[in-house]
Amino acid sequence: MPVRRGHVAPQNTFLGIIIKKFEGQNKKFIIANARVQNCAIIYCNDGFCEMTGFSRPDVMQRPCTCDFLHGEFTNRHAIAQVAQALMGSEERKVEITYHRKDGSDFLCNTHIIPVKNEEGMVMMFILNFDYILEEDSSDSLEGLNHTLLGSTSDSHLNRYSTINKIPLITLNFSEANNDKKCPSPPSSEKTIIAPKVKDRTHNVTDKVTQVLSLGADVLPEYKLQVPRMDKLTILHYSPFKAVWDWLILLLVIYTAIFTPYSAAFLLNDLEEQKRRECGYSCSPLNVVDLMVDIMFIVDILINFRTTYVNLNEEVVSHPAKIAIHYFKGWFLIDMVAAIPFDLLIFGSGSDETTTLIGLLKTARLLRLVRVARKLDRYSEYGAAVLMLLMCIFALIAHWLACIWYAIGNVEKPYLEHKIGWLDNLGVSIGKRYNYSDPSSGPSIKDKYVTALYFTFSSLTSVGFGNVSPNTNSEKIFSICVMLIGSLMYASIFGNVSAIIQRLYSGTARYHLQMLRVKEFIRFHQIPNPLRQRLEEYFQHAWNYTNGIDMNMVLKGFPECLQADICLHLNASLLQGCKAFQGATKGCLRALAMRFKTTHSPPGDTLVHCGDVLTVLYFLSRGSIEILKDDIVVAILGKNDIFGEMIHLYAKPGKANADVRALSYCDLHTIQREEILEVLDMYPEFADNFLSNLELTFNLRDESGKVNTDGRTDRRIWKDRRMDGLVGGWMDGPCDR
Repeated sequence: MPVRRGHVAPQNTFLGIIIKKFEGQNKKFIIANARVQNCAIIYCNDGFCEMTGFSRPDVMQRPCTCDFLHGEFTNRHAIAQVAQALMGSEERKVEITYHRKDGSDFLCNTHIIPVKNEEGMVMMFILNFDYILEEDSSDSLEGLNHTLLGSTSDSHLNRYSTINKIPLITLNFSEANNDKKCPSPPSSEKTIIAPKVKDRTHNVTDKVTQVLSLGADVLPEYKLQVPRMDKLTILHYSPFKAVWDWLILLLVIYTAIFTPYSAAFLLNDLEEQKRRECGYSCSPLNVVDLMVDIMFIVDILINFRTTYVNLNEEVVSHPAKIAIHYFKGWFLIDMVAAIPFDLLIFGSGSDETTTLIGLLKTARLLRLVRVARKLDRYSEYGAAVLMLLMCIFALIAHWLACIWYAIGNVEKPYLEHKIGWLDNLGVSIGKRYNYSDPSSGPSIKDKYVTALYFTFSSLTSVGFGNVSPNTNSEKIFSICVMLIGSLMYASIFGNVSAIIQRLYSGTARYHLQMLRVKEFIRFHQIPNPLRQRLEEYFQHAWNYTNGIDMNMVLKGFPECLQADICLHLNASLLQGCKAFQGATKGCLRALAMRFKTTHSPPGDTLVHCGDVLTVLYFLSRGSIEILKDDIVVAILGKNDIFGEMIHLYAKPGKANADVRALSYCDLHTIQREEILEVLDMYPEFADNFLSNLELTFNLRDESGKVNTDGRTDRRIWKDRRMDGLVGGWMDGPCDR
């Protein structure tokens, strides 16, 4: 499969930090858009909902003055202070008594924080709420500062880090003098007018900038910006990284071949004596090994600066997160494999130096793990797989040949009768060993070729007997070689075609589908930005579903089994959504059969303004933004519902806003007619569903006439249902 590039999108880093830090410390806060009427709330976290008892659908789009929390114990002067802080765009803390949804009151400290863009305009307000009984205001401020400075939690950041579409628009600022206004309590009918830009900037104190961890001389900024990346950070899909990976692959192959060969054939007492006399650089092979070790140490440093793709398909470029990810992954193996042990113990002068260097050199073989973790990138095609298997077979034979020679070389001085395979080799080629002359006997070339010949003939079960084991150690090793050879021969060469078809059938299907996509793009001459979106979506969808078409799979099963499968796939939605509570098993099965799962990439527009609302959407993963005239009016996340109240209207309405995905989203959708059909089949469930269904955002355009006859919601649905039944009974075949 191709390298996953991840999702790199412009994001509002300031707002992402605020939400991440607040969420990590169980803060209770709301975010309001300062550029719309009444500074409507576009986001409230779960802590605020638990504090007040209101659900997110109850809070969204309400004025940020929080007049829905006012009650008989709410002080009018405190209300006026909150309104004055919002109208004057000043940072302020207000002690105020609010009332929960159940009517109970609580005293809290409301911290109003304006957030500006790069032009000095206040684009949004953050209102943080703290119980007075839990901590005083100074402790709250210190806790907030500690939160923003110390927390590293990534919870909810992926969901809200791209709240970035609140644009600069022209407003008719009030020309009245704010000092002459009477501080009257705001209400839901009163409009908060945005003041002049100069009035928005002079009241932001240094305390706010200190709290937000932006430095004493920098005001809070809200702006759209490309994610900042350090100059030394390397993209994991960059051309430099691709070339470097191929270079490392070649060095790994070199290490896998020469490390066992050097440890077995080249490290002996004579070579060790030469090294002591002329130095470590006497042998060119030692110099090459040292350069390879340096290259692998450099590779470790490069890995500390190379981005990676996290589980949310986002490119992580922060140096600290990259380092932590590398430490938790392959750092230990890479570090052990890169240590030049032979250089560290060079010159020790002990008798065991030669054996110890030979053993420690084999630690370099850990670098083969580098190849193993990237095999999926280099082995997409059947020919490459066959070549890879052949290379693995040859490499194992090479390793066994080195071990075969090491066994004969270690046993040779201790044999009373010279029956080892090295002695027999010297006799057969006329180069007998003279134990008084260390340089006598067969050459290194003769010994290596003969050892490799023996291991290949043993692995393939062809052995001719001209090179045979004689000592017990040689015979035991030969038995192991024959066992390994039989397994390799049966599992690799006997089933090469079956292995390729079984392991890479998915790759073949991927390339076939990708070819169709490219042919579609070429035939219709789709421009580059849209073409890239198509290819990236196809890649991500393939990784997400592994190329499995759920509809095609379900069609092969009987309908009763399909219902059980659909019930399992939609279990989290049907069990977690309040609207479906109390439904019978049969009703849930009928609903599950009608739900469809939709996967949307970032930037994809799910609903356009003016589209007919024929679908009800349940968001199960990711985050979306709702825009009216390019102004963000709501940010929705997991478990939110949007669409229209289908039971209130006889005909589907039209959308009054655009709905766009901020991240990769999973949505459960159900057609309007299908859910009404289920309600007709299960009327006992209909009342419960209609009373518990709460839309986080209602997309229906309410500009037309709605519900002017005074009937209740459930009565409208029941009347329409009865009208349909009576109409179907009265109509005859000719009338239809």
